[in-house]
Amino acid sequence: MAQTTPSEVAGANSAAPVAVLVVDGNEDHQILSIAALTRKGWIVRTAASRKQGLQLALAYHFDAVVIGSKLRDGNGIELLRGLGGRLPGTPIIFVVPLGGEEAALQAMESGAQSYIVKTPRYNELLPAIVEEHVVEARNRKRLVETEQIQAQAVTARKTVEEQLSQSQARLKLVLEQAPVLLWSTDRDLRVTSAMGTGFRDLTFPRSEERGLSVYEYFNIHDDDIEPIVSHRRALLGESVATQVEWQGRTYDVHMEPLRSKEGAILGTIGVAFDVSERTRTEESLRRSEERFQLLGRATNDVVWDWDLQTDGMWMNENVAAMFGYRAEDVEPTGSWWEERLHPDDRGRVGASIDDLIGSGGSVWSAEYRFRRRDGRYATVIDRGYVLHDASGHPVRMIGSVMDVSKERKAEAIQSAVYKISEAANAAKDLPELYRQIHKVIGGLMPATNFYIALYDDWAQTLSFPYFVDEEESPPPPQKLGRGLTEYVLRTGRPLLASPTVFEELVRTGEVESVGPASVDWVGAPLAGLDKTIGVIVVQSYTEGVRFAEEDKAILNFVSEQVAGAIGRKQTQESLLQTSSELQAIFRAVPDLYFRLTADGTILGYYAGRYADLYVPPESFLGRRIHEVLPREVGEPFARAMQRVLQANSLATMEYGLEAQGGRKEFEARIIPLMNDQVVVVVRDITEKKAAEAALKESMDRLRQSERLATLGQLAGFIAHELSTPLTSISLLADAAARRTKDAGVLEKLEKLNEEQRRAAEIIRNLTSLSRNRQVKAIDSDLRAIVEAALDEVRRYRKKGVAIEVSLGDAPLRLMADPIQLQEAVVNLVRNAIDATVRGSVGVRLEERPGFYAIVVTDTGSGMSPDVLSRVFDPTFTTKPRGEGLGLGLPLAKHIVAGHGGSIEATSQPGAGSTFTVLLPRGDVDEDPNRR
Repeated sequence: MAQTTPSEVAGANSAAPVAVLVVDGNEDHQILSIAALTRKGWIVRTAASRKQGLQLALAYHFDAVVIGSKLRDGNGIELLRGLGGRLPGTPIIFVVPLGGEEAALQAMESGAQSYIVKTPRYNELLPAIVEEHVVEARNRKRLVETEQIQAQAVTARKTVEEQLSQSQARLKLVLEQAPVLLWSTDRDLRVTSAMGTGFRDLTFPRSEERGLSVYEYFNIHDDDIEPIVSHRRALLGESVATQVEWQGRTYDVHMEPLRSKEGAILGTIGVAFDVSERTRTEESLRRSEERFQLLGRATNDVVWDWDLQTDGMWMNENVAAMFGYRAEDVEPTGSWWEERLHPDDRGRVGASIDDLIGSGGSVWSAEYRFRRRDGRYATVIDRGYVLHDASGHPVRMIGSVMDVSKERKAEAIQSAVYKISEAANAAKDLPELYRQIHKVIGGLMPATNFYIALYDDWAQTLSFPYFVDEEESPPPPQKLGRGLTEYVLRTGRPLLASPTVFEELVRTGEVESVGPASVDWVGAPLAGLDKTIGVIVVQSYTEGVRFAEEDKAILNFVSEQVAGAIGRKQTQESLLQTSSELQAIFRAVPDLYFRLTADGTILGYYAGRYADLYVPPESFLGRRIHEVLPREVGEPFARAMQRVLQANSLATMEYGLEAQGGRKEFEARIIPLMNDQVVVVVRDITEKKAAEAALKESMDRLRQSERLATLGQLAGFIAHELSTPLTSISLLADAAARRTKDAGVLEKLEKLNEEQRRAAEIIRNLTSLSRNRQVKAIDSDLRAIVEAALDEVRRYRKKGVAIEVSLGDAPLRLMADPIQLQEAVVNLVRNAIDATVRGSVGVRLEERPGFYAIVVTDTGSGMSPDVLSRVFDPTFTTKPRGEGLGLGLPLAKHIVAGHGGSIEATSQPGAGSTFTVLLPRGDVDEDPNRR
């Protein structure tokens, strides 16, 4: 009893090797099949689509066809139906994935002779199954041929015996080569014949097959053990079918009584088929199903299988653990499941499944709420996969449900805490804050009946500023009683009062019955910094809405945030109330008043006008100073406050802020109020600072004028006292020059004249700078004035210093005093020449909007910032002693200012200097009499 080997298949007709057609749309699976079959030396042709597979199957002869479940243009079932009846005698083997029993059944119904499950041993099993069916097909073909021969023998009576003998021989040959175990025994159960290639795999020699008893075959001595029992039953006339394990292999055994022509039982005849591979495959499937069940248990998920045609639904036992339903509560239908979806989710979930099926899709997922047995809802994530039949119609849907209630509840609690905190800042008043809190709590638990109770410690009364209830109207403020609200307020602990708990509290005298009786009552204390300020409550009047310990814990957790939010909003409203009462008092006071805590929190303010505030009150009340003011102001302010509190003394600081109308300057006086508070009085000193700056500028101009006046008086005195000696020096030098021919003497006399002229020029500059010069403005050409000045300074040019001029060609008309303006340009250019040892001096004219510009540049050594700031000071000079007083630049500025213009100097050490004169263009027809 052994299966046929590949060599025997090839040996059956060595001229015709086995040819196999593999049709599979999965390239990896196709390659795996080719590799497994070609190792046997067989011819393999492949196709990936239904159309191509059909063409090849009908165009060529194949000993077997292997078809995968998925093809590129359809599925394998469709190809099977297309081949139906068109390949008689050719075995077709269908390949199904693990868990594809339904597809295997459809394949067998559609014309497949066998199927193989794609397991890890697929490459080993496929050649064996193909080989088995090819041999079987060839044997069937030979049997058909034998029958045809027998039919011919009947018509040819003369050769009946001969043909019969041949047929018997052929039959014997076929039976001997059949991939089965075929044997017969006598009544003593001794083997009388044994045929079939299956015997080749047995461990005893072929010579011992006959003559042995069945007991010896199986090494058995008892009559009540298989297969002895089956043989005994056949001897009694029964047809027996059983399964036997023998030498490590599994066989399906069929036994029949062997009868004589008269009907007497002569012995037994049996046939056995090696089903080892099929058994292993079935075992693999069974284990796969076990793993499917164990997976559901390991993950605690509800695993389900829904028949879309009958609405039948199978669910594993986790439905009881997850939702609390008993086995008898669960109806195995999709309708039962759908009825327990939350009403708000039911339509959405059903529509998503319908859309998936309508579009021909396979993968589905949804998150929804599912009703537990106790009436509460669990939040679940459901994932499913749609299975289609051969024609593409959806037939089943399998999937799993995961409970994510805890995760979603945690997310909802965190979101609620955030929303309450946000509401405390966003709500315009306490009633709006209470409404927002109610809305947030309603997202965590049923809160149709909800109220907030607050205790007034000073008045010793309990008020209900927010009260929403189906059975009761909002009660007025009242003295403390012995209700459930007062119990939570008194104990400071949360309470879930079910009917049983409430009755016990009443029995012990802890509480009294107040108002309509509720089914469940849940309250949590609103705990402030050092005391309980109130209670937050949700309650239910219907049996369908119940609360659990989880709800109590959630409400207690959220109550801390609620208490903080109410406290902050009460503080804000109290501060606004106090602020409004004192606004009238402070409207007449120009200063701003603020009260702050030690950590910088602004508790209150008073201001005569809102417009004087840096930001609106709602943007700073209850916030810290560093959150309101810019960092560069807020941090020094906070440090100053700490110094005031530590030293218990006054501190003053000045600071600036960018306001809508521009930058403003403020003076703040910080005064300690209590151990942990300060008062800050702020005054706007913008105008004061501007006045101080204007006064300083005026004082600077006055001091400058006084210096110039003093300098003028001194210059007048010097000019008066030195003019006569200088004239005499000049006359005497000229006279001496006329009387001598000595070149050395003449050179010294010329130097004497130069020094006299330099002294005269110094005196002239001093008197020019000090006197109030009248500007005689006339219509002038600025270009001509600058050219005249350049002609005048030619005598001051130095070797190695070039003068670069760019004046343009067109005249530049303006009202100016050409003599004075020429003097100013001369002084600027001379100053540039004096500053340059080697390089160049540039002079150019530019037209700018509303102005003409005279730009004088040099490549000298430049000036430091300190020198640059004093360059126009008449009492300051950088020239060495004996080279002048440095009055050229102050005199130039004086002249330019008299023309209504300005002069600016820019310089960097080592990079030269630039002097820019800006003169207003003006109107040549305007009144020239100006200073």
